[in-house]
Amino acid sequence: GTLTPGPLALVSQSGQLATEIATIGARHGLGISRFVSIGNQSDVTAPELLADLAGHDATRVVAVYLESFTGGEALFDALAMLRAAGKPTVLLTVGASAASTRLARSHTGSLTSSLDIVDAACRAAGVLRVNTPTQVVDVARTLLTTSVAAGRRVVIVGDSGGQSAVAADLAASNALAVPQLSESLTGVLAAALPAGAGCNNPVDLAGAGEKDLTAYATVIEQALASDEVDAAVLTGYFGCYGTDAPARAGEEVDVARRIGAIASDTGKPVLVHSMGSDSPAADVLWDSGVPVFGAIESALGTLSGIARLGAYRPETVPVAAAAPVRPAPGYWAARELLTANDIEVPPAVLVGNRADLDAAAGLNFPVVLKAGWLEHKSEVGGVVVGIAEPDQLAAAFDDMYGRLGAGDYVVEQQDTRSGVVEMLVGGRRDPDLGPVVVVGQGGTETEVHQDVRLERAPVSPGTAAAMIAGLRCAPLLAGWRDRPAVDAEGLAELVAQVSQLMAAHPDIAEIELNPVRVGPDAALPVDALVVTRTAETSTEGDENDH
Repeated sequence: GTLTPGPLALVSQSGQLATEIATIGARHGLGISRFVSIGNQSDVTAPELLADLAGHDATRVVAVYLESFTGGEALFDALAMLRAAGKPTVLLTVGASAASTRLARSHTGSLTSSLDIVDAACRAAGVLRVNTPTQVVDVARTLLTTSVAAGRRVVIVGDSGGQSAVAADLAASNALAVPQLSESLTGVLAAALPAGAGCNNPVDLAGAGEKDLTAYATVIEQALASDEVDAAVLTGYFGCYGTDAPARAGEEVDVARRIGAIASDTGKPVLVHSMGSDSPAADVLWDSGVPVFGAIESALGTLSGIARLGAYRPETVPVAAAAPVRPAPGYWAARELLTANDIEVPPAVLVGNRADLDAAAGLNFPVVLKAGWLEHKSEVGGVVVGIAEPDQLAAAFDDMYGRLGAGDYVVEQQDTRSGVVEMLVGGRRDPDLGPVVVVGQGGTETEVHQDVRLERAPVSPGTAAAMIAGLRCAPLLAGWRDRPAVDAEGLAELVAQVSQLMAAHPDIAEIELNPVRVGPDAALPVDALVVTRTAETSTEGDENDH
């Protein structure tokens, strides 16, 4: 084929898919600066090519299609270089990575997919992942045309109540906020619009555009002049006036230029959904820095994407030096790993026979007895909770020893604090994309809730706090119905500590603390699982012992 020169670079594992992107782009006047089909990367790799694009003057935006992420850490380092060079990257992938075929042994592994890890890597590198070739072109054209949004608050301006309502719903589904406007701003808008116009966001022009086309620009200008919104979306008929009533073509084009000037002067993006997206007015909007789309879902999806890029703030968290992890099996070794990394666990003693139970006299009852070498203790009666006194402990040990035989048993002081929320904190290592940290709702119903947040490790306590705040269960931590608020700050610190463990120990494949009992005074892990990469041995405890 013949490619028209332009600012978009394509690096793809599928030559034909890249050709589709180039073809869609050509329909919209978007040319190609470099086109590379890399196949299986048996020699030349995506990280090499992407790093080279950082210094390629003709390239302003990069699109990447990948089916695998071999050498993924180097890949995302290269993508971060492009970001630093002012060249945003759009990633299209089908979610295939080596991790997708690996059976996870922990909740942490089963609750996250390979695509979750790709998204975490994208967030860490400031890369936008999209789902289709058309979205690649939509985002690339928009990035080349307008500024990124500084936030997710959008004012919707429409000349149809129905179209405005659809836009508001789609904005919500794209994680955009459509805030209620202040009384002062609604008053300003009401003064410029007919009686009965909707002025509280969405803004319904109620026929004002038909009477005076400048109403479109006036409303957008007044809304963007406030500090209440970060972007505007115009939806509906604008762009059709000059086509349907040629006598108004010049007036419509003038208003289009004014809308472009408003976007430029405020530094806030304006995106337009038009029923006449291929009209002369639409062309003028594009030329004036205002992207135009024929479908409202394209406009709002693209705005959501550029808002994510605008929100990107690189975070550098140094990885603490650490000695290699010994691949010792058993819950006791997991406890030792945690305490060696300043993570508090309940007091406990290791016992191998009945005589060793005397060491438990120093613990406060009630206690828990665990068959520490077993992976799934609850399923075989390898854990007993609520042991209230020494004679009851001796009886529980005799019974468990008689059924399960010799091994490393752990007697652990039971956490009896009231008002706790059970959470999960964990990490896993993708063979290609490296370590991530996970936080979510824990306990016996972890798989039911499927409420987790994931980021590339390591993270700061601030990022960990943002992860926690994004959980559906976050209100439980702040105090729910008369319950006291719990130590969310301590939970965030624990997430950061686990992220350091994952980043510092390349021989850890998975780690899970579940449940973490978060009370008003502290976040305390009461069970732990560690799976090491060497010989796939594990150091672990059952997830639901307490």
